[in-house]
Amino acid sequence: MARIVVDGWTVPGFTHVQELDGGTGGRVMLALDDLTQTKVAIKYLDPRLDGDEAYLSRLRGFARSLSQLEDPNVVDFYELVESPEGTAIVMERVEGFGLRRLIATQGSTGPLAALAILSGTLLGLAAAHSKGVVHGALRPSEILLDDDGNCRLTDFGLAPAGTEAQAAPAYAAPELWGGGAPPSVGTDLYAATAIFYECLTGTQPYTGRNQAAIGKAHREAPVPVEAIPGPLRGLITAGLAKDPADRPTSAADLLGAVEDAAVDAYGPSWLAQGRSRLIELTADTAQKPEPARPKAPKGRAPAAKTAVSSGTGGGKGGKGKVLAAALAVLVVAGGVTGGVLFLGGSGDPAPPEPANSGTPSPAVPAAQADPAAAALAQRVTQATAQVPGASFSYKQTGCCGGQANVRGLFVQVPNGSPSYNMTLAGSGATRRSAKTVLVGDVLYLRAGKKWQQAPVGGQAAGYPGLAARARWASGVGTVTGLLQASDSFSKDEKQVHWGTAPIDRLAQLPGVGALYAELGRTTGAQRVKFALKIDRAGRPAHLWFRAEGPDKKRAQVISTTYSGWGRKPAITAPDTTR
Repeated sequence: MARIVVDGWTVPGFTHVQELDGGTGGRVMLALDDLTQTKVAIKYLDPRLDGDEAYLSRLRGFARSLSQLEDPNVVDFYELVESPEGTAIVMERVEGFGLRRLIATQGSTGPLAALAILSGTLLGLAAAHSKGVVHGALRPSEILLDDDGNCRLTDFGLAPAGTEAQAAPAYAAPELWGGGAPPSVGTDLYAATAIFYECLTGTQPYTGRNQAAIGKAHREAPVPVEAIPGPLRGLITAGLAKDPADRPTSAADLLGAVEDAAVDAYGPSWLAQGRSRLIELTADTAQKPEPARPKAPKGRAPAAKTAVSSGTGGGKGGKGKVLAAALAVLVVAGGVTGGVLFLGGSGDPAPPEPANSGTPSPAVPAAQADPAAAALAQRVTQATAQVPGASFSYKQTGCCGGQANVRGLFVQVPNGSPSYNMTLAGSGATRRSAKTVLVGDVLYLRAGKKWQQAPVGGQAAGYPGLAARARWASGVGTVTGLLQASDSFSKDEKQVHWGTAPIDRLAQLPGVGALYAELGRTTGAQRVKFALKIDRAGRPAHLWFRAEGPDKKRAQVISTTYSGWGRKPAITAPDTTR
């Protein structure tokens, strides 16, 4: 059977099912994770944006922030995939449709449903704004409605800088029209209010023959409140104020005004009534044919000519999310050519998997190592060779990615990578705890009643990427590598060994050097500071290290604790046939 591809490629690990409604900047496909058959939505961005490095750099920053955002009013952002074939975003599949379809089918939603929509929209905006992310080009097609009356926002930051007004002309604040102002909290609140107006009346607040006329109306025409119910006119006047200074200062402030106006007009149960009405409208809309899409105003940039055709998919990328689909998600935030490094849960790139990462790494040249540190490295190597297994916990925090917490047991394997039985949890794509087994270069993850498997390697994503990170962080080779690369080393009165090592020297370590190089790139750090405590037998008890750039807010901290050193039963691969 021919495979559906978009512009000649498919994000690896997924199979397209059908095209969905589009939004800003590209085509959206319903897809299935090949491992778990979980549904996701994949947006393939306009190919013309691939060469815009400023756009892609901003998008990577938004990807890092959105991957850490978990809010019921925002569509979960799983993965940004960059490959030679194109750029795509893997996100949660919301069972429903865009608000544009409901308005086109129903016209006015009535005030209670409109208030419920505005409330959900503002909650989603508030969550995104708290992460420093503004939408920029909000419009009804990017507010998704599910069967339970929830509003879910999507497509944050996808309009290239300077094109926000052209992307959503009917909802673009006056300052976006040729004034050079960037999108802001204020422009998002203006767009949300314009959408609220359309829900109330069935028409957009400002129209015109072309974009120039629409822009002029946004800048100069009086705020149209005549068709608005009296108790709600104040919301429209405030949200559509020409001067950003006259609008509410935050989504929370506007939401408070919505609550006050709604209670005064419709009583304390307004939200329950509004959601109930919205559920009715959504169900009725779903039963009716989808209306034809309206023609864009003259002057609007043409839509991306992204072909959907049959053929063989290609390209490089990552895989999907949620525990059911969790064997394959990564937000590619670093943009490293030929593969990326995982430095922060699901918000940073995945590391190249070091060969024999649980065994001591080959030393850097002896002349470069502090003699005391080199001696301690040799002691650790000898001590851990006698007791090949231990329990461990690993924690990662920092500026450039989400949280990561891993607990489990590892058993070192002679001349091979250690095997692990562990529970993984990160943020964004890996925020749900997952029971896993890692044997060789294959990760086994418990999904429901079955074990699924996926490779762990240099370009591993999602839970495989987090597993690779945990194996690297807990490996004895990481301990000895830091010691051998150190040029400053001491021991305090609590018997804790302290040291620093230059990142350029750590970058020379076989297997894990590329990870340190990426750590330096993302934080701006030139050195790593570490602390190591060993037990009486010379085995690691606790390892902590920090990479901090000139901007002290840009730092990564990794901590690993060891306990229960001894001989452990072998860890074997689960049976995936049951």
